Amino acid sequence: MRAVKVVTFGVLLPLLTLSVAQSPCKYLQHLESGKSYYVYNQEYPNQYMHENHCTWQTISLSVIKIKCNIEIPASQNCAQDSLSIRSPGRNIDKYCGYNNFTYEGENVTIYFDSSYYTQGGRFLCQMQTEKPFDENNCQCGWKNPTRIVGGEETGINEYPMMAGLVDSGKRELYCGATIISENYVVTAAHCVEEKNLSKIGVLVGDHDVTTGDDTSAAKLYLMQGCTIHPYYKDILNDIAVCQIVGKIQYSARVGPVCLPFQHRCDSFGGSIVKALGWGLLEFGGTKATTLQGVNLNVISLQKCKNYYNVTNYHICTFTPEKDACQMDSGGPLLWKNPTTHNIVLTGIISAGMGCGSGIPSVNTRAGAYVDWIESVTGKNQQGKVNKSQISFARNLLNCENKI
Repeated sequence: MRAVKVVTFGVLLPLLTLSVAQSPCKYLQHLESGKSYYVYNQEYPNQYMHENHCTWQTISLSVIKIKCNIEIPASQNCAQDSLSIRSPGRNIDKYCGYNNFTYEGENVTIYFDSSYYTQGGRFLCQMQTEKPFDENNCQCGWKNPTRIVGGEETGINEYPMMAGLVDSGKRELYCGATIISENYVVTAAHCVEEKNLSKIGVLVGDHDVTTGDDTSAAKLYLMQGCTIHPYYKDILNDIAVCQIVGKIQYSARVGPVCLPFQHRCDSFGGSIVKALGWGLLEFGGTKATTLQGVNLNVISLQKCKNYYNVTNYHICTFTPEKDACQMDSGGPLLWKNPTTHNIVLTGIISAGMGCGSGIPSVNTRAGAYVDWIESVTGKNQQGKVNKSQISFARNLLNCENKI
């Protein structure tokens, strides 16, 4: 009987047995949620000193987070010794030198190659999997019974996630926002850029902004601060995450939207979304006093490019004689998941040419920014360092062929 080789990714986990019919340096591991796994050169913590060509392939139902510490001789384009990582739909990333890095992806494969003339080195990587996001068990995105341009008044507190930005100096509601947690709302960057945030409040649970007695759920919170996307310019990356003072008190009439974790790359082309706002009822017209909602068709980016310089970061809407309008900016585009019936944030109202003018409107596509949103809220709540902006860019590159 031929011997078998026993290998493992994790030091404290059950060992994975491989047949010698396989390459002695090719490993396969199914990753379980919540457990840690490790990849390292066979000699670790000592240095490898010979030629290697090794592969570690992972299988997981959720996103894999990898943290690596490498001490691998540097070479031009890492042509000699290297540690490479790849996940489906993405280009391979190659690393060498003395470096720490992080990587996120699904069903990741790691390659380690060292040359015959290697000077020696070592590496250690830790892998963990995220638990799959389950909108069925997520306390978000509920909608209450039903009672803009071409729109109609919503029911009182029909959309518990709706919020508005109030300028206390001018005593007016000037932009929309969406509740994403007890501490945070998301809005358009142009709504808070160059604003004195000490004079801005976040209004939740309201319906008729001219009265104070139509709903007892209405409450105004002070603004603690806003994080504008670092690459915001004009209609590109027009998104900001704002933290309120204290915590938003949840109830059946006030609560968070579901973020599109399962729809990072979804363009929602052909879908119908709901735009909400207290904006103007027509271009240059009177302002709505009650929350308005309008159903809009999501059109392809190709059609939208006839009017705007849009990218995969955007979502465009167009329905004849129906539109969002001035002061609706920053408010949500909402989509009802047909399976779970939860309300999901698909976009943030950003820009348009007039209102209901026959030209599409441009919105910030929320799915492109869920990792960035998490990095901002995670940093502020737990003191953690922001996730790498490289991760943000890679997620968008990963969507290039899916939108």
